Amino acid sequence: MGRIYAVPFTGTITAAGGNVDIWSFQPADDLPCCLRGFRLGNRSEVGDAAEESLELTVKRLLATVTIGSGGGSVTPEEVGRSNQAPSFTARANDTTVATTNGTTETVEELAWNIRNSPYEIWYPDPKFAPAFVQGEALVIRQETTAADDYTFCGTAWVEEGLG
Repeated sequence: MGRIYAVPFTGTITAAGGNVDIWSFQPADDLPCCLRGFRLGNRSEVGDAAEESLELTVKRLLATVTIGSGGGSVTPEEVGRSNQAPSFTARANDTTVATTNGTTETVEELAWNIRNSPYEIWYPDPKFAPAFVQGEALVIRQETTAADDYTFCGTAWVEEGLG
């Protein structure tokens, strides 16, 4: 088992841009990674009139990845406290989504009613955890445009250095 890192993000997801890469991850050389889980939270759209369902996907981009823009880098924090810095890179809230000149694999399709917060997805068995290797990227993408801006908070957990 490798080291597990928490990748938190808090901010505003806007309705102006369409799709959003809530998180994207790119592993370092020879350090494969997998997504162990993520938690989504909506802090602003809480009334019945604000209820909406958003399509989310977990995607693996397989070759020559151009990472998205409009968001920013996120510093992963190791959960186990061995003070080991991660080798993978993480971004959050990219309003221009990542692309690839290779194949894009949709690993999971999800629907999130944003009033259902927190919304959690877990991959406790590594056989089911979406893995990604050098030269690839993994993204958690909001595929549908929200009706209006909403304040978001959440955390993704990434395991680095698979056994």
